[in-house]
Amino acid sequence: MARKTTRRGARPATDTIELPEAAPDAKAASEKAAGKQDLAKVLDTALKRWRRADEADRENRSEAYQDLDFLEVPGAQWTKEAKEMRGDRPCLEFNRLPTTIAQITGDIRQMRPAVKVVPVDSRGDPDTADVIAGMVRYVENRSDAASAYFSAADQQVAAGIGHWRVETEYGSDSTFEQEIRIAGIGDGIGVRWDPDARLPTREDARFCFVPVDMSRDVFEETYPNHTASELGDPDLAGLGLSEWATHDTVRVAEYWLKRPVKKTLALMPDGEILDLTDKTHEDHAERQSRAAEAGARIEERDGHQVERYLITATEVLEGPTAWPGRFIPIIPVLGIETQIGRRRVRRGVVRMAKDAQRAYNYARSTQTEVVALQPKAPFTGTEKMFRGYEAVWNTANTENHPFLPYNYDQNAPGAKPERVQPPVASAGLAELTREAAEDMKAVTGVYDASLGARSNETSGKAIQARQREGDVGSFVYIVNFSRSIRHTGSVVVDLIPHIYDTARTIRVVGEDGKVDRVEINEVSGLADDDQPLDKIRNDVTVGAYDVAMEMGPSYTTRREAALDGMLQLLASAPDLAPLTIDLIAKAQDWPMADKVAKRVRTMLPPQIQAEEAKESGEPPPPPLPPSPQEQAAMAQQERQQQIEAGRQQLDMEKLAVEREKLQADVLKIQAEIEKAQIEAEARVMEANRPQMPAMEGAAPMADPRLDAIAAAVAQLSEVVSMIMEEMSTVEPPPPDLPAEPEAPPMALPTDFIEAPPGAFSFDPGALGQPAPEMMG
Repeated sequence: MARKTTRRGARPATDTIELPEAAPDAKAASEKAAGKQDLAKVLDTALKRWRRADEADRENRSEAYQDLDFLEVPGAQWTKEAKEMRGDRPCLEFNRLPTTIAQITGDIRQMRPAVKVVPVDSRGDPDTADVIAGMVRYVENRSDAASAYFSAADQQVAAGIGHWRVETEYGSDSTFEQEIRIAGIGDGIGVRWDPDARLPTREDARFCFVPVDMSRDVFEETYPNHTASELGDPDLAGLGLSEWATHDTVRVAEYWLKRPVKKTLALMPDGEILDLTDKTHEDHAERQSRAAEAGARIEERDGHQVERYLITATEVLEGPTAWPGRFIPIIPVLGIETQIGRRRVRRGVVRMAKDAQRAYNYARSTQTEVVALQPKAPFTGTEKMFRGYEAVWNTANTENHPFLPYNYDQNAPGAKPERVQPPVASAGLAELTREAAEDMKAVTGVYDASLGARSNETSGKAIQARQREGDVGSFVYIVNFSRSIRHTGSVVVDLIPHIYDTARTIRVVGEDGKVDRVEINEVSGLADDDQPLDKIRNDVTVGAYDVAMEMGPSYTTRREAALDGMLQLLASAPDLAPLTIDLIAKAQDWPMADKVAKRVRTMLPPQIQAEEAKESGEPPPPPLPPSPQEQAAMAQQERQQQIEAGRQQLDMEKLAVEREKLQADVLKIQAEIEKAQIEAEARVMEANRPQMPAMEGAAPMADPRLDAIAAAVAQLSEVVSMIMEEMSTVEPPPPDLPAEPEAPPMALPTDFIEAPPGAFSFDPGALGQPAPEMMG
């Protein structure tokens, strides 16, 4: 390149030849060459890592393949040397290991762990966590993940390791919506991991290889633009990769790696974390402005990007393909792994049971041989006895002849052909058989009680306790399996925000296996000004969530245990039956048990129905119609209320009559007052008339009775005002309370000023009071 640049720069200025159209082609060619160089570096690094990983785990891998052969391949339980030594003698196999392994894997199938999702930051929502857990269960359901799990568990228990994977795919060939799938890996033993990884889930590994041996015909059809490696390629032999190309197959390997990257993260005041690393992202400018306006804390962190390549021994077929999650989506499930210095040893159940199984096969084969040879004991006699009848005596042990002729030998008077005493079964062989069988139980940790054999226990609880005690020896496999399930949940939960990042309706699966439809990432409701709310329902793209494990029996087993417990509770407390009958019906294994429980729930007390409706998010149930007894009681109460209302009405009418009477009395008093005023005025006028002549010189005398009359009139006016005020403030009693007893009429004051002799008087008796005596 440097020489080309120099030569172009040395061209004369008068040279007017320009190739504007060639510049893009040259640039594309340069980029293509640079890309090839990068892929060559990737392939070189990948093959170096392959050799290192292959060498580090070669012994464990070889032993694991031998374990599977010992378990499944006929004749593999006898070594080549033992077969040669026995010659034509029988080499029988009484394989007891599959039953032992089936017991352990059966426990795994019955006690499959359940994934629980919990929020771990302020932006996580418990309801959304339940939705995500339902999404994880739906991913398992649509993927038939149980087949991948249990296939790996079979390899885990037998050979010490198994694998499955998490992948993404389009829901169909006519949609842009992706789905998550859990799939199995056929050759789980052949997966190579970073030898420096230490965690049981290998989530700290920097790289991983998943090899597949593909037939040459399939390779050429799948990758027509690539050339398969040839058998006997000296380059492959020199690199120690001769197994990558055979006469019939070509090895293709998925190469997963974590590429180190620098991440720029912004911590918002509300706890939200914005990723500002990818400046080419369409939302990068918006995120940058949000972080700047909010005064977010921005830092650079060491991170990684998961990438995938597809390689052969000579070239890169595909890649790099960026994986959206932060985990390598290959899930290992380990058997028993032990670190011995710098060496890591891994095994399953078969490894330690091989010698006991071989001893059992040897003992049973020898026993069979001895017993089988008993009817074939040879006959003894002189040569003359068998002469001429050789054909009959040669088949004496294989055919049922009606008689066996022989010649009389004079040299052996009284003698005849006789059968040799057959071999007797050895007591030592029988003891060896029993010892070998017990050794297999001790090595595997699975005894007769765990296999369902009858023992001295009689009660169900005692049998279950004995079986659980036998399961303790194999519990390590169940624990490791549940750890891998938990890691699978973490991988799926990590992928959900990237795969399900738009508003859509998805299906979720509950703990009881029921499928429901849920809307995620949906904006809900409108604000007052008809603007959309900034609140998204079931937003699975925000918040941090973690995966917790709940390991135990399956839902069906727990339901049966719950039913048994509820029945025992009702046996001791029968009064609780009306309150729990719907739960008992729901726990049954009948067809339409849910419908029966729903109908029974309508008979529960209203308080319990309202609580159940609140928990399920349903509207409260309508009130039940009253029973005949309640209707009779309500009618009786209504009659009592009517009687009381009539009594109150009568009292009100009596009060009105009394009020009218009181008003008439007041009017009468007012008339008397007016009359008294008129008479008082007349007396005043009488007192002021001219006096007789004899008295003209004297001053008129003031009449004290006039002042008394005026004072009495004033008092009467005050009394009338008080009566009218009392009448105006009287209110009827409330209809639901009994009327108060009628207050007695107000007593008029009797301490009137005593009138002087000859003064005016009135009769207070009109108001129901005795008239006081008047002076004068």
